[in-house]
Amino acid sequence: MNQHTVQEKKLKSDIHDKNELRRELAFSLNQLHSWQEKLMTISNIRKEKKLNRTVVRYANYIHELKLFLTPVLDELEARIKTEMDFSVEEIEQFRSDIKIEAEEAVQARKAFENAKMILESTEAKKQPEPEELASAKQAYSKAFKAFRLEKAELDNVQKELESELHDREIFKLELKRIMIERHFVAEV
Repeated sequence: MNQHTVQEKKLKSDIHDKNELRRELAFSLNQLHSWQEKLMTISNIRKEKKLNRTVVRYANYIHELKLFLTPVLDELEARIKTEMDFSVEEIEQFRSDIKIEAEEAVQARKAFENAKMILESTEAKKQPEPEELASAKQAYSKAFKAFRLEKAELDNVQKELESELHDREIFKLELKRIMIERHFVAEV
């Protein structure tokens, strides 16, 4: 089912945008370094001045990217921590839901088996008692439907729990990446 809240979707979208910004910064730094190395080898004064202006302009662009990226990292880190706190509570709620659903599924399975046994014993006697046979068939049908519904609900809850655990791992990795990016931005 993998239902995500609006906040989770927005957070993942913002993480993607931040990663694009980080890639742009890394690409720009590589480009700046290559231009600076080329600047050292140029012997033509006019080309040197032109490339020097480009390097200065590009360095200012990189500085602006760094200034923009720093608060984005701060905001994302705070939002991820908030989401993870919420996710821990939600995961605990899902675990308790799974326990409840599992108990209900076991009860439905027992009712299903009992109804099946009653139906088989009534049919084996070859003494069709209309009321007993009809009630056994009805109980069997109800128990089977209840069992199927409980199993479907249990499957949905388990899928959502897996999704939440997956999201939690994604957010943990993103927090580590944010720490690395802070170091990267500080070094540049």
